[in-house]
Amino acid sequence: MNLSNQIFNFVVITLEKFGYAGIFALMVMESATLPIPSEVVLPFAGYLVFLGQINLWVAIAVASLGSLIGTLIDYWIGYYLGRSVILHYGKYVKLSEKHLATSEKWFNKFGEITVLLARFVPLIRTLVAFPAGIAEMKLWKFITFSAIGILVWDGLLIYLGLLAGQNSSEIISVLSNDFTIIEVVVVVAAILSFSFAILRRRPTTRDATKEENAELNSRDLKKI
Repeated sequence: MNLSNQIFNFVVITLEKFGYAGIFALMVMESATLPIPSEVVLPFAGYLVFLGQINLWVAIAVASLGSLIGTLIDYWIGYYLGRSVILHYGKYVKLSEKHLATSEKWFNKFGEITVLLARFVPLIRTLVAFPAGIAEMKLWKFITFSAIGILVWDGLLIYLGLLAGQNSSEIISVLSNDFTIIEVVVVVAAILSFSFAILRRRPTTRDATKEENAELNSRDLKKI
């Protein structure tokens, strides 16, 4: 049995046995960058909603709370311990310097809004908390952006599992072959990211005025 199957079986058994507590624990681990895929946890939670074993809104609330606590753990690691500690211990959870550098690149390029946008991008979704902590992003802002993105992502995947509503193998089939809804979200996030980048690079009216005045002053000096 390969690692993917082992993780899947672990997720299924945990959810079936512990219900809400299992959802909460798994989402804390996933958001704290442990190799627990939310793409498996949440749709299967939706499947349990379909079976009537758990409530949809409680499941979304519990999953979102777990995700928020997990991402806060990573934020505090970045804030208090820094990059070197993350890289030193990250190898134990298969976190490479390349992965961290990618999340840092996103954060440096798009700023704090990355914490929201990255929630819809695989891999970057869980890693973005590290550069946010390293950069000492204000905690209230980090929590706000994270909570919005987490609520949308977790709710979407749980609802996807509810719609699939047949069996665990079909859920995996939907995720691997018909990832339409999630792909749409990723595309929208990419468009927002691109638009944000364009807006940041576009000079403001004040900047344009300053450049124009500087150019006029330069011409005046040349005339003198």
